[in-house]
Amino acid sequence: MPCDDRKEFFMTDATHARPPLPPSQHEWALFLDFDGTLTALVDHPDNVSVDQPLRDLLLQLSDSLDGALAIVSGRSISDLDRHLAPLKLACAGQHGAERRDALGRYQNAMDSGPLESVRKRLHEFADAHHGLMVEDKGASLAVHYRGAPELADTVVRHSQSMVDELGSDFELHQGKCVVEIKSSRCHKGLSVEAFMHTTPFSGRQPIFMGDDATDENGFASAQALGGFGIKVGEGETRADYRLAGTEQVRQWLEECLASLRHY
Repeated sequence: MPCDDRKEFFMTDATHARPPLPPSQHEWALFLDFDGTLTALVDHPDNVSVDQPLRDLLLQLSDSLDGALAIVSGRSISDLDRHLAPLKLACAGQHGAERRDALGRYQNAMDSGPLESVRKRLHEFADAHHGLMVEDKGASLAVHYRGAPELADTVVRHSQSMVDELGSDFELHQGKCVVEIKSSRCHKGLSVEAFMHTTPFSGRQPIFMGDDATDENGFASAQALGGFGIKVGEGETRADYRLAGTEQVRQWLEECLASLRHY
């Protein structure tokens, strides 16, 4: 099994086009995935690198958009804060299981209690296989197998058995050399919709950018609300536009900032 799980979505030539630049500082609400979008994918989540120019860029973009910029990630908000410090942007963490709005108000939509029945066993499973690592986010559990890609099928089967045990409130997401046990009631698209009901996002055009299968819901919600999606990297997608990788993402964001400063 390859490390890169792909769902099938209808793709048109438009997904190869470079996204446009913002028409004014009052029109866009920008939603950005973290891993694989703002930062390159790494072998261990703690090894991600966020340099000061990226922090400065995000802060300046947020200011230029009157605060209508949010990070929407599978990571926890505390983990995002740790890597982005001293920035504290609006965030949705754990695929929307937790959210902090632009005013700093925090909401947690998930109780981590139900995962207690499988948490210890998942750690024991990973400890018994060299190259596996469990990322415990609180309301979700991820097993990374980038260090042992030959174990992909074993990891998926074992994790799926735990999801089956937990019941319909949970689902298994397969990403890039990672599988994640997460709430079936939370996804990135719902996070976008929730943000769009709050200041300063309300009344703006939502733009969602991401690289993974979990970002497809974000693209769909942005499009349904009159905005568009930007796919980072290869693979079929419902997004309207595409950028090749994290370097192109940063270049486009810098161009967005320059455009916004003209208004």
